Amino acid sequence: MNSQPVAPVSFGAPIVGDAPVKLVATDVDGTILSYAQSMTGEVSARTVEAFQAAREAGIAVVLVTGRPVRGLRGVSSALGLIGPVIASNGAMTYDLAADAPLDHQPLAAQALFTAKDLIQELDPTVAFAAETPRMLHMEESFARGSLWFDDERRRAVGIRDEEIAMGPLDDTLERHSAWPVAAEGLTPQVPVLKLLAKTHEMEADAFIAAAQERVGHMVTVTHSAPGISLLEISAKGVNKAQALRRYADSLGIDAENTIAFGDMPNDIEMLQWAGTSWAVGSAHPMARSAADRVAGTCEDDGVAEVLELLLKGTLT
Repeated sequence: MNSQPVAPVSFGAPIVGDAPVKLVATDVDGTILSYAQSMTGEVSARTVEAFQAAREAGIAVVLVTGRPVRGLRGVSSALGLIGPVIASNGAMTYDLAADAPLDHQPLAAQALFTAKDLIQELDPTVAFAAETPRMLHMEESFARGSLWFDDERRRAVGIRDEEIAMGPLDDTLERHSAWPVAAEGLTPQVPVLKLLAKTHEMEADAFIAAAQERVGHMVTVTHSAPGISLLEISAKGVNKAQALRRYADSLGIDAENTIAFGDMPNDIEMLQWAGTSWAVGSAHPMARSAADRVAGTCEDDGVAEVLELLLKGTLT
């Protein structure tokens, strides 16, 4: 993989329609990184070169992903983008260069544990996990059958033992310490950026629809894993678009000067907010419907192709 800087480009002005492009916001897994490569982080040389060329043309680039911050350093470094990233579906904006948070919006204890209980009533077989700034808390039933449950496989992809807390969430998140003050809207003893819920009893879209009806009034519910019935639950109002808007505002950039790329339902709000958006050809139907345009598939470097055309001034 070529991760070295490319020669300065001499392409025309980057414009979509009548609006100059000042910010590129892109999802990671399934959009610029195939799901087959998601654990290794091996971004294609073409994608690396396209993003480096965009930056050399004066365009800001930000990764906007469901991944936690700790899962972004390698991908960001490969793209030459070490700096701010928007992680955990918008719950955390973090500066990788400074190794410091810029913004975070954790779940309140009341919403976290009430949502967990209501989803478990919906399906008693549901297994839970929770992303915190430092680690992934997992129930054994959530981890079973995955690399998270296999020490050798987990370490082979660079996940350290100290990044995992295994056990019932009520224990590892110290529910009994948090619950007495939950009515005051305080965060749990361990701040949670994203609650995860997985089932084998319901198809993914049916699971999210049922969960949104049951807990959507108190939390944001979405999903991003193709073929897996896995809910991703954030604080109410937290999503990629909301965090991206806040980040763009900090740069003095408007939505009309932003283009975005994504592939799954957790990208919908971002695709709708950006001035122009693309779903990759391999995207979930809901993401395709939310986007203005459709690019090539992730496996065919669809995002890189759009950026190349943009920088050449031949994007139609």
